[in-house]
Amino acid sequence: MSELRFDVTTADWVAFAPSRALRPHHEAFRAVPTDGNLSTAHCPFCPGNEAFTPPDIYVAQGANGGWRVRVVPNKFPALRIEEDTRRIEDGPAFHRMGGCGAHEVIVESPEHTVFLAQQPVDQIELVLRTVQRRHQDLMGDRRFQAIIAFKNHGPAAGTSLEHPHWQLIATPIVPRMLRQKHQVAEEYFDRSGGCLYCVILDEELRSGTRVLAANDGYVALLPYASHVPFETWIMPKRHRASFAVVEPTELRPLAELLRLVLLKLYTALDNPAFNLTIDTVSRGDEDKEYFLWHIRILPRLTTPAGFELGSGMSINTVLPEDARAFLSEVATTENHAVGRTEPAKVPVPA
Repeated sequence: MSELRFDVTTADWVAFAPSRALRPHHEAFRAVPTDGNLSTAHCPFCPGNEAFTPPDIYVAQGANGGWRVRVVPNKFPALRIEEDTRRIEDGPAFHRMGGCGAHEVIVESPEHTVFLAQQPVDQIELVLRTVQRRHQDLMGDRRFQAIIAFKNHGPAAGTSLEHPHWQLIATPIVPRMLRQKHQVAEEYFDRSGGCLYCVILDEELRSGTRVLAANDGYVALLPYASHVPFETWIMPKRHRASFAVVEPTELRPLAELLRLVLLKLYTALDNPAFNLTIDTVSRGDEDKEYFLWHIRILPRLTTPAGFELGSGMSINTVLPEDARAFLSEVATTENHAVGRTEPAKVPVPA
């Protein structure tokens, strides 16, 4: 059983999920670099192995009768729909509640070793549409206050299964980091009447020194105060506070730019581990003007050490201007997407 305990020293909740310790780490499931010959006989996300997962929540069917994208409950969930949200007092400083929530897996495609950057734009668009559908559906449960949509790529990013996939976790509370980001943006809006993230986007476009790419709907940039080397954001040009309300027609240009960014990172940094998140507002603020939803891509090229963990302050070894210049020179042909014959010269210390 899962439960949430409140840390009074940080005003945040901690999720306890003992079942997560049982996640598969057998060699057949492990996320490791491969030469393409890894057996898929036991992969629960490969076609033909659907019985290895809980029943489908949602399936996007392909033209040939097979599936293109699957959504299933996580077999080892961090939070569970069956739990409740009643607060329990264990003492003046100790409070807990049931680990209520939802934890879903979105299998990107039937392909076991084809990364998102290598997929056609149509498939990436379908994945994004599926993420949005599940976000919308989960928010139909009034117990859930926030949806965290994310993708882990590579073992250094926390992946335990190689087959490419996303995850969604619905929480009955708004985690502290999200609350803080929303509060900062809301206070800025109260003072100025404008959206902080729109101001950032306008300034980045004016400067141009950290803009990696853009199309009619979106801008990819390496933010001024990047927390990790090659951190990249994709921001919409049209103001929306919530990813859930983005028009379906706006997902294709997003898919195009996301593919380009991931392909540049894949090619330049030799298929780095990364975490990807969709930052969006919590329940009730979907129509507010203070926030602009966006995607953050965080390559895992360095390991946080004592200072970072002790202070909460990031140390970044690569200026975003240098990272942008490096990525801008990277060609992104289909041959680059398939693989590299020589390692990239990455300006990141070992």
